[in-house]
Amino acid sequence: YRNAKVQETIYETLTKQYELAKVEEARETPSVKVLDPADLPERKSYPPRALLVALGLFVSATCGILWILAYSRWEAVDSGDPGKLLVQEIAQTIRAGLAKLRRPRSTAQDR
Repeated sequence: YRNAKVQETIYETLTKQYELAKVEEARETPSVKVLDPADLPERKSYPPRALLVALGLFVSATCGILWILAYSRWEAVDSGDPGKLLVQEIAQTIRAGLAKLRRPRSTAQDR
């Protein structure tokens, strides 16, 4: 009986130490492993700066031309035209709604 009790105590002690060792190993193990250090590229690969500048210039010029054409067409429409009056009313309603959103709301400190 005595020998079995000693063996059981040794088993429990070793099991506790094993569990503590597993926890300690998991804590020390890094979650990310660097395979290769990063190298600086010799030249920029993408996007080409000249392409971005050309594309931006093209889109800006196209939008500007369309704006000018739409504005001149809008000015050519009669001011009594029902479609123009409807669009002006809608724009006025939207502006009024935006103005309400921009106004600071009164707080308890202001009163």
